[in-house]
Amino acid sequence: MDFKHLSPETKEKIFAFTISGVLVVIFYVMMNHLNVLTGVFGLFLKAISPFLYGLLFTFIMLPLRKLIEERLLKDRNLEAKTKRKIAVAISMIAFLLIMTGFFVLLIPQLLDSIKVFVDSIGGYVRTIQTMIASLDAYNPGLADYLEKLVSTAGTALSEWLTGAQGGMSRILSYSINFAKSVLNFFIGMIISVYLLYDDERFKKQIKMILFGYLNEKRASNILHLLRLTKDTFNRFIFGKFIDSLIIGVICYICILIMRMPYAPLIAVVIGLTNMIPVFGPFIGAIPCIFILLIISPLKAVEFAVFILILQQIDGNLIGPYILGDAVGLPTLWVMFAIIVGGAMLGVIGMFIGVPVFSVLFELTKERVQNNLISRKINVDEK
Repeated sequence: MDFKHLSPETKEKIFAFTISGVLVVIFYVMMNHLNVLTGVFGLFLKAISPFLYGLLFTFIMLPLRKLIEERLLKDRNLEAKTKRKIAVAISMIAFLLIMTGFFVLLIPQLLDSIKVFVDSIGGYVRTIQTMIASLDAYNPGLADYLEKLVSTAGTALSEWLTGAQGGMSRILSYSINFAKSVLNFFIGMIISVYLLYDDERFKKQIKMILFGYLNEKRASNILHLLRLTKDTFNRFIFGKFIDSLIIGVICYICILIMRMPYAPLIAVVIGLTNMIPVFGPFIGAIPCIFILLIISPLKAVEFAVFILILQQIDGNLIGPYILGDAVGLPTLWVMFAIIVGGAMLGVIGMFIGVPVFSVLFELTKERVQNNLISRKINVDEK
């Protein structure tokens, strides 16, 4: 078929239908091979995890490096390279000291809480058995059913711990993964040193590659995407870290005032899971409520009410004040990003899903607005 004699509008429609058909086919194939794609993406993330650690540490320390270099050392009679080296060194030392101090203060109390909890498991089991036995007066059939359920669960746990694919092998696997994470952590620290010291050089190299291989428009679009991604992740990660730290401290202080057990353990769980937007505090509250329920049902109810109040304070006061419009997403799309990210990559997906979707949302909004402006369409008048 000769396309030369077709009108520009016809060519544009053919092109649009072709692209739409290709996208539909690609989407269909992706949906039918979602497990394979998720596995490949997970392996890719594991492979580049040291670089992701390095980028994360760079995001956290870059504002401090700029503050030291541009404010504290501004009037010092030093060469630019010397100022940069001093700023990077101080930033790294401050970061490591804060992390070390945090773990030195936290780990002993956390281990004590875990030890007390493990030592008390026998008493908790007896408490559950007593509760089951007390049901016999009201419903003998229910008590027998619960006793069989506990017995079956105990047998399953024993088989899981001793089986070839059970607890021991998983513990070994988790230990290996933990060792890899520690190694990736230190490699990430080394990478962050290079990024902090010479970030302008890496930016220049990326620009040279883009403009050297692509036309100016595509290279500019990719640079815009990279800047938008960097700014979004920087605001989200740093803001959410500060927000979660404040929530963890508030939770710890309030639990101590309420005289609840395992205050360090519960505060850490709530603080860490608070990094996940919207659902984080509730995800962290579930195991904490279960632990308190075994000890005292009243304490569990008090803690559940406290978490609801804390989540409202965080969602309406602390979070918006610290994060502001960090991701620029409506609440509905935030929930969508968390659900899809969690389905694809678990907890990590729930965390990074929001900034990733925020970048896609912003790019789509820019494209739509540019198209409306170029076509002189005002949707308010339609």
